[in-house]
Amino acid sequence: MKKLFYILIFLILANTISASEYRVIKGEISSDKKGLEGIIVTDGKGFAKTDKHGRFQLMTDGNQKYVYYSLPSGYESPREQGIPIFFKRIEDQKDTYNFEISKINKPQNNHTFIVWADPQIIDPEEFKLLDKVIEDVKQTKEKYDTYFHGISCGDMVFDRLNLFGDYKKALSKMDFPFCQTIGNHDLDYTNTTNESASQSYQSHFGPDYYSYNIGNIHFVVLNNVFYYGYSYHYMGYLPQQQLDWLAHDLSNIKKGSTIVVALHIPTKYVDSDLHPGMEKRQKNSLINDKAFYQSLKGYNVHILAGHSHTQWNTIINDSIYEHTHAAASAAWWQGEIGLDGTPKGYTVYEVEGDNLKWYFKGVGLTKDDQFKVYPIGSDIDNPDAFVANVYNYDPAWTVQWYEDGVLAGNMEQYWGVDPLARELYQPGKNKVHKWLSYDKTNHIFKAIPKNKNARLKIEVIDRFGNKYIRNISDKP
Repeated sequence: MKKLFYILIFLILANTISASEYRVIKGEISSDKKGLEGIIVTDGKGFAKTDKHGRFQLMTDGNQKYVYYSLPSGYESPREQGIPIFFKRIEDQKDTYNFEISKINKPQNNHTFIVWADPQIIDPEEFKLLDKVIEDVKQTKEKYDTYFHGISCGDMVFDRLNLFGDYKKALSKMDFPFCQTIGNHDLDYTNTTNESASQSYQSHFGPDYYSYNIGNIHFVVLNNVFYYGYSYHYMGYLPQQQLDWLAHDLSNIKKGSTIVVALHIPTKYVDSDLHPGMEKRQKNSLINDKAFYQSLKGYNVHILAGHSHTQWNTIINDSIYEHTHAAASAAWWQGEIGLDGTPKGYTVYEVEGDNLKWYFKGVGLTKDDQFKVYPIGSDIDNPDAFVANVYNYDPAWTVQWYEDGVLAGNMEQYWGVDPLARELYQPGKNKVHKWLSYDKTNHIFKAIPKNKNARLKIEVIDRFGNKYIRNISDKP
């Protein structure tokens, strides 16, 4: 009996000590000084919801760094240099955190957003090159009268975390909200844990996973770059706390809704190697993808990723479509095309209600520039064929060709190298990055005509029925 008594005392003391690590923080979310009801508030682990007065109370522990909200549709967070400020750092001696958001006048049911990945600035001089991308984005925005916003899929800088401030200054030139995602080159590799590796990023951009709503679409940003704690080693992985947070976040969203999830490392690695080794797969895909997909069950999902500096699309299943975006820097600012031949650029997403349409937009190119053609003899691996590189291809597209005005059939898809990328990025030849090399892609097509002197035409039809036509000339 005495033994049982001491066990009970121990358990009570243990629970008391554990409970003492928690505290309640509170606050109010308002617009024009009026409290807003039903807004989700989180510290990255626990959740609360504002009452009819816009007030919330949230139990938090000492491990969480920020309190923040999931922006409701029809509102905007205040911005600093283009970055939405939807968060406040939790301070030891402060228990009250109030937020003010602004109601917008423009409808959001139809809206437009752009996605870029991997600007990856290593030299301050490269900001001049990024400015050209930004100017192109601004010109694209002028073509739309809908609500407009942007998402970066990570690797804002190339291990030069001191350039985060200059990156934000560059973003401030675009007059719309631009949400950020952390990439492997945005981590502080001098730190020794996964948790501490994102401290520099968070000091500039806030929490590294969060959500917000625009129109009918629920957006989620995740950190799937897991740092081992030594020598630049990382893998694609979502910790349990993020998966739990995601499940709770989505519990507030009606099943059947459209969800857009931004992260850095693609969940599937299918661009270059059909059977990559374990280390390559760990660094280039999400190791616990099945748990992630399970969290998304019941929703119509678009996953936005970067990391590879190449463009490709993966249909995960009937309800999950993954977009992997080529780099805004192309090949680390060493040319106008990426390793797979995709031009320097970004992707434009047009939203109507719950539905998304999208197209690739090359910097300095038009919306019609969706593929590049190469005449016979351009590809040393297929010397008798002419070639088409269709940047944003997926299996719902059609790539067909005509010989002397007569439809000859579909072109043959293959794993290959873009001829111009092969010429520009020969291994070991780049003076800035000796490791730079072209990469294979599966969005390249070939055909061999009966008559090599015939008039040749390629017609590409995307998944939305848009047609793009190119005639083969003597020069690519």
